Amino acid sequence: MPADLPLKGRVTMLLRAEGLFVLIAIGLILFGWKRLPGAMRDLGKTRRILKAEAQALRDDVPPPPKRTIVADPEDVVDPASGRPKK
Repeated sequence: MPADLPLKGRVTMLLRAEGLFVLIAIGLILFGWKRLPGAMRDLGKTRRILKAEAQALRDDVPPPPKRTIVADPEDVVDPASGRPKK
């Protein structure tokens, strides 16, 4: 894999058919044919739990208070000419 590729290019290269084949082969070697579906199911559950927890953390943070800017007409309009100040 070339080192000068950006991160997105590296990830895309890993997700090609050859990369997926290698990942499946490694999974078969590590877990065996019969345990692989259970391992993938557990991985999916873990992903859903992490996603739910991350969403809960985002929901716990209160939004910043809304700001209201109050300006007098003299602040934005020249009183002599009635035109906007520059």
